[in-house]
Amino acid sequence: MSRINAPAAYSFYKQFILDYSQDKSAIYQQYGFTLQGSIGSKDWEVFAAILMGDRASLGDGADLENFEVKSALIGNSFEYQYHRNRGLEKLQDERAVDHLFVARSSTYQNVEVWLVDRAELLTTFDRWLPELQENYRAESRQRFRRSVTYRFVATQGIKLIEIRNGTLIEVAEA
Repeated sequence: MSRINAPAAYSFYKQFILDYSQDKSAIYQQYGFTLQGSIGSKDWEVFAAILMGDRASLGDGADLENFEVKSALIGNSFEYQYHRNRGLEKLQDERAVDHLFVARSSTYQNVEVWLVDRAELLTTFDRWLPELQENYRAESRQRFRRSVTYRFVATQGIKLIEIRNGTLIEVAEA
């Protein structure tokens, strides 16, 4: 595993995720909204790129050059979605990279980042492939969705960092 840059990733998290969501909180509450979903997937991808020293990949494949990034609430499953036009290629691209799973609380104060080696997911992707191909036999189907459970991630992965109550508390040794 390459050296992770937890301080830089934490700095991005603090400024652009935690502080940003807290700044919006009063306005959201005033109008009856929750913070859940107010931070987009691109924010988590940038956070992961900073953490791992990676960059966005070109095209519609994996999110980063060396990683696919998924985010979900702590304890929930992580969704993979494949669109009709590029689904097969995307699945193949995701087989070739490791996967980062960002598990977070609804207020964004608690975050866990897990790394799962691509080899641990190959059986899952092999199981999805014929299902994806069958799904697209129907012309009306535009998307194929599957998920990886939090439990799978926690048992097969390595926790790289943990943020608790907005404070970086754990960093994996590289």
